[in-house]
Amino acid sequence: MSAGTPAALDERLRRIGEHLGTYRVGVADMTAPAVQAAVREHGGSWLAAFPRAVSLAFRLQDAIVDQLPRHHRSPAVARTYSFHIYSSVNDYLDEMALHVARAIQEEGHAAVPVPASLPVDADGFSGALSHKLAANLAGLGWIGRSCLLVAPKVGPRLRLVTVLTDAPLATDAPLDRDCGSCTECVEACPAGAFSGKAFDPAEPRSARMDVQACADYREAAKAVSGVTICGVCVAVCPHGRRSRRAATLPA
Repeated sequence: MSAGTPAALDERLRRIGEHLGTYRVGVADMTAPAVQAAVREHGGSWLAAFPRAVSLAFRLQDAIVDQLPRHHRSPAVARTYSFHIYSSVNDYLDEMALHVARAIQEEGHAAVPVPASLPVDADGFSGALSHKLAANLAGLGWIGRSCLLVAPKVGPRLRLVTVLTDAPLATDAPLDRDCGSCTECVEACPAGAFSGKAFDPAEPRSARMDVQACADYREAAKAVSGVTICGVCVAVCPHGRRSRRAATLPA
């Protein structure tokens, strides 16, 4: 197929993702009115006008995540996890997004790489775009009771980044799956932040999660570990747990 066609660009973007080590790459249709309204709420009309989103996922290291249920307040575990995500993986995701956006721009289309972690609201809880929303629509996973994206085989052990674009890319279909009757993340949450309700796109996040309770618990954990980290919900999801018994630190 000749260069310059949407299919050729789509293949190029997936090759870039594979070369950079992404776990998954998907393309979301962002044109539904409800989706545009959700993007407009924090990102404004500028971002809501883009009809496509390229979603990229990077898999976290199991050997670190496996420690969180028992040791998320241990300075060694918490600080390693914090550095792994917020200094290493997020930076790498932003670099991936720049490569994808550059490729799109080189083909004559507009592209905005949305930072992996950059709050834009006064409380610091929301970014300009929900990466989970884009990833869900791109078929990378479903939204679990923990309000995290849950992917087959790896669960929520992922970090996400998004590139919004007007390129006419072929879109992927959302997965027709959910958490069923599983409530392990709800029961394990040390902050009691989850209501246990299944995801409903018509309901606000507050119907499923007390974001302030989560933030307060992580802030309290900082007094012990030095960082505002928990991650228990990431670790306990059965879709992400490995069959082997994780190595543990002394209790």
